[in-house]
Amino acid sequence: MATMKSAGAGRPGRQPTIIDVAREAHVGVMTVSRVINNYDTVKPVTRAKVMSAIARVGYRPNDAARMLKGMRARMIGFIVPDLSDFFSSCFHAAQKVAMQHDYQTMVVATGRSAAVENRQLDSLGNHRISGLLIVTSGGDGQRLKHLQESGIPVVALDRPVAGLDADAVLVENREGAEQGVRHLIEHGHKSIACVGFDGDVFTVRERIEGYKQAMRAAGLEPQVFADIQSLERMEELVGRWSNTKKKPSAIFAAQRISSIRLIQALHRVGLRVPQDIAVVGFDDFELADVLGTPLTVVSQSPTSLAQSAAELLFKQIEQAQQESGTEHHPAKIIFPTRLILRASCGCSPKA
Repeated sequence: MATMKSAGAGRPGRQPTIIDVAREAHVGVMTVSRVINNYDTVKPVTRAKVMSAIARVGYRPNDAARMLKGMRARMIGFIVPDLSDFFSSCFHAAQKVAMQHDYQTMVVATGRSAAVENRQLDSLGNHRISGLLIVTSGGDGQRLKHLQESGIPVVALDRPVAGLDADAVLVENREGAEQGVRHLIEHGHKSIACVGFDGDVFTVRERIEGYKQAMRAAGLEPQVFADIQSLERMEELVGRWSNTKKKPSAIFAAQRISSIRLIQALHRVGLRVPQDIAVVGFDDFELADVLGTPLTVVSQSPTSLAQSAAELLFKQIEQAQQESGTEHHPAKIIFPTRLILRASCGCSPKA
């Protein structure tokens, strides 16, 4: 017995519906509706999943009529490498600014792939978004240039885009890392290693350079391990250190996940922090101050970064809507970091 299909289902050229989005995101139709209408009750992770599904299926929420008339949707795009805690915090802050301007935010994750980033840019361009925030995964900037030339403002967040003349909101990665390593040197450490991964990414590369500068200024030899991609690799490295008298007396971790993996690995091989190895990490995280040995960190604020970037973007959007003809001169905002002293570096709790 043949089953009946809904009108338009499977028909070539059929516009995606909210049902298609729900099926792609593995959520209910009402959840998709709440996301589209910016309900505060939707969890950030669920919202991100639905917005990513909207981009994949090509659904046009609420702004279809405007877009058919050639107008921009009241929506901004937000491209991130992944939906880790840091970038989820960025998305939440940017979305808050967008909602204040009565705009929706479509977030997509690239998995740290430049090829996926390019495909996502093509998809967002087809949605006639009004502006774009991007944490690049290493694209060459050509598609972003095309978006700019088509009248879509672009703001780079966390890292600049190679070859793109656009507003950018960054952090003092190099200076922050240098400050953290200098603090370890002030504790008397002379053998300090640096661990991390994705060493070609702008933020990590800058932090490694800051580490090297601090070491060389003190007449010390840098020891960089920039390809520790997993907990297993971290355990292998720490395991080798535990079996030699030449192990470093302190370690600087170049990013949040590296700090977490390092603490886990040191604990598993029985090396004490800071008695056996002192640790300073870049980027604070929840529970860092309540670990068995609270972690000293170079802190940055994802909320401040994303809020500032979103405000720059909406300033550009408003200027474009006013058609003032004023030439846009790209701005660069660089946020300072803050060294938060806890016990892992060897400081007393009172410090």
